[in-house]
Amino acid sequence: MGEKRADYPLQGFYEDIHSSYDRVNRIFTFGRDVSWRRKAAVECIQADPGSVLDLCTGTGDFILEIGRQVKGDVLLTGYDFSKSMLDEARKKYEALRQEAPFPSIEFLEGDVGRMPFTEGQFDVVGITFGMRNLVYENSQARRHLSEIHRVLRSGGHLVILESARPIRPLWRFFNSIYLQFILPYLGGLISGNLAAYRYLGKSSKNYYTIGEMGQILENAGFNVGPCRSLFLGSVMMVVATKK
Repeated sequence: MGEKRADYPLQGFYEDIHSSYDRVNRIFTFGRDVSWRRKAAVECIQADPGSVLDLCTGTGDFILEIGRQVKGDVLLTGYDFSKSMLDEARKKYEALRQEAPFPSIEFLEGDVGRMPFTEGQFDVVGITFGMRNLVYENSQARRHLSEIHRVLRSGGHLVILESARPIRPLWRFFNSIYLQFILPYLGGLISGNLAAYRYLGKSSKNYYTIGEMGQILENAGFNVGPCRSLFLGSVMMVVATKK
């Protein structure tokens, strides 16, 4: 389950940058990613779910934010293919549990294309800044979307927080310059892995608009609901339900 695929180097990228990942995120979003995750967590729990799956949980910031907000007994699961990122998530989780009572979270390592969950197991699936890794120039994109659809119950919510390609031409130009010439080199300097941040910058710059993302989800069996444009259109929050 933790085996790296030679034709898909992302797993190696995240293994290499796990220790600096949070710091780079704060720098490149000007700290706004914290508030964006908070908003996405609200969307995840507003229907009082009994179970929530955080896909591509990384270092756990999103599932931990959901844990801070939930009331009552909710089954929380963080799922990722990077053991090192999950180790960082577990460290944060244990630190929070020592400070005060905190909901139980299970962190699991595995491939989104082959998830060890039953059909309709989760009321809500959330994914923050990981969707493009699953569908952008990925030969397994259809399989990933099918698996997300499978593990979500009928009528359950899919909440996506992700980079977006801005619609406004002027901002799209400046956003592209930032992602192509600034983020990769500064991220590479901080993390020591230029290739990882070249990929992250390229995938963010070339990713879909909100409308295009909505159409992909509709084709995958979801009804797309509220969509929010954040950071002048550079970030999207999309809420969809399983048909």
